[in-house]
Amino acid sequence: MSILQTLREKKQIRYLAIASALRGIRDNLRFVTWQPFALSLGIPMRSIGALESLMDFAKIIIQPVMGAASDVYGRKRFLVLRELVMLAACLCFMLANSWQLLAAGMIFIGFGFALLPVWQSLVAETAPSRETGMFFSIIGSSYMTTGLIGTLLAGWLASNMGYRLVYIISTFFAFTTLVLTFYKIDETHYPEGPKSFTPWKALKSFIDTFRPPKYLWGFYIAMAVDLLVFSTGWRLINGMLTEAFGYTPFMLGIMTAVNGGSMAIFQIILGKYVDKVGYVRYLAISQILSCLLIGLLLLNQSFPVALISNFIMGVAAALWGPAEQAWISINVESGERAKGIGGYSTFRGIIALPGPFIGGILYDNFGYYLPLLINFIGAAIDVGLLVFLVKDRVKPNPTSQVLG
Repeated sequence: MSILQTLREKKQIRYLAIASALRGIRDNLRFVTWQPFALSLGIPMRSIGALESLMDFAKIIIQPVMGAASDVYGRKRFLVLRELVMLAACLCFMLANSWQLLAAGMIFIGFGFALLPVWQSLVAETAPSRETGMFFSIIGSSYMTTGLIGTLLAGWLASNMGYRLVYIISTFFAFTTLVLTFYKIDETHYPEGPKSFTPWKALKSFIDTFRPPKYLWGFYIAMAVDLLVFSTGWRLINGMLTEAFGYTPFMLGIMTAVNGGSMAIFQIILGKYVDKVGYVRYLAISQILSCLLIGLLLLNQSFPVALISNFIMGVAAALWGPAEQAWISINVESGERAKGIGGYSTFRGIIALPGPFIGGILYDNFGYYLPLLINFIGAAIDVGLLVFLVKDRVKPNPTSQVLG
């Protein structure tokens, strides 16, 4: 079945794609401008890195609990909550004149990201078993295609009309996404038995993050290394290019649009084959491309090279996203899917938590090159970890033991 035919015939995936498209505009409006906006308020790069880490911490502390709770109570109520906290984040950015409201906004964004496993679980439960990767590709392409509007609009508006209008528009799209989620997205998970989620179960869900099943450890390690090194370098790229080389918000918007455009196009093309070619192959090729783009930015920081690098990053992300999401979705127990995805994301996030803060300190003390050099070396090492530690399907029988 083609992607267009899937969208026409399956109502749920159509509404999921629309919701993802609205989020693409909302999130990219913020993503392009927030680091230059923080710099304009007099916040140094090390503090920007600290705010990124604060967002990660907010996500980490509740992610496994939220995922496990959605396995007990269903998905939709948690998705509505996710849109509410993202709306609160947009309001904080819209009103911010100092670091305090920016910090509150980053905490709310962290809470919203903590509920991403619930969203991924709902997508996986909507998809036929042999089309999981394709469904994640549809959702990802919807997000990135409309994200092009957000990135271009953000850069132009910030340069010509100020940051405040950017966040007003972002708030509007956050409210629209909330309404669509509440009225149009259906529940996909109806657990049987008593619906009870005690404080002990919440604590156990968090503890289980640190003792995943043995068969998941290779994937956990490789993916945690990836997030750590990219949090140290690439995650701060907008702020570093702005302060070190005078990039404007409009230039950042063009760069992000090229990134999002290549991701959207190639996710449609490549997403149809991810389930056939294999998830590990996609992940390894993606990481090799990432090494290439970081290497380019180490050698040359001109705007054309930055555009080429962002194009390559888009292709790498088009390979990475569906492969990562499909791999974890099919290799965790279906009855505890959101808990499993949330535990994985939390484990990965804890390892990478200090990355942005470290990157900001390295930039303030040693300049532009060192954070990206660490990113490059780590990504190169991670190619080997993916090839040697990860297999496409590792889920054993339900009696498999966990690491104690």
